[in-house]
Amino acid sequence: MKWINVNEAYLDYLRSMEKRIPRTDYGTNKYKPFFGILFEVGDLYYVTQVSHAQPRHQTLKQQKDFYKIFDPKQPARLIAVVNLNYMFPIPKEQTTPFEKKNIHTYRTFASDVEKSKYIDLLDTELVVINSMDIGTRAEELYQLKYDKPDHVVSKRCIDFKNMEQLALQYRK
Repeated sequence: MKWINVNEAYLDYLRSMEKRIPRTDYGTNKYKPFFGILFEVGDLYYVTQVSHAQPRHQTLKQQKDFYKIFDPKQPARLIAVVNLNYMFPIPKEQTTPFEKKNIHTYRTFASDVEKSKYIDLLDTELVVINSMDIGTRAEELYQLKYDKPDHVVSKRCIDFKNMEQLALQYRK
């Protein structure tokens, strides 16, 4: 997995029909890239992003659609979570590489130390994500959604196939 950017106009388009599509831009000093490619369906990539760890996440159990990311240096410290139920497809051409050297174009930082800490956090999150086999888990969740639509986890998921249709319509 690697960090990627998704065209904001495409995200806005999806959000007009599905409110759970995550945001990347939270103001001038906040930005969250997406990661993937989780898997591919035709000419579409599936992606998702990490969410900032909240106190309520401490008590939640990992499930087929929810994974915790702990700091490898401090294993009790929860640094982020991944909600695979919010993964969604994007046309391949709507992505660009996320380049750390250009991070100043995505958000502002109060200092070089803050910038360095943010880059370190992204690097740590990606190391953990890459150790979790999240792509396989994402594909399994995709299958569960349609093999067992009444499953409690399936009901929490975005309608992936509907999102695929929207992605294809966006291309046109």
